[in-house]
Amino acid sequence: MDEMHIGSKYLQGIISKIIKSVIRKKLGVEADVQFNDPISVTFDGENANVHVNVNATLGRDDLDKLLKDLI
Repeated sequence: MDEMHIGSKYLQGIISKIIKSVIRKKLGVEADVQFNDPISVTFDGENANVHVNVNATLGRDDLDKLLKDLI
């Protein structure tokens, strides 16, 4: 079993910007994404288990739009 931890604030910032961009392009929602803990990825054979602790800040209208798209 292999493990990877991304604890660098610099790398977490880059990943956060990528996620923010993807959310905006795919869902049309503006969200600010911040990681609370290091990102942990565990590879077990053919599966990958990803653990993230994230805060996302978005407007009420964006939240309503996101929930409508998901449901």
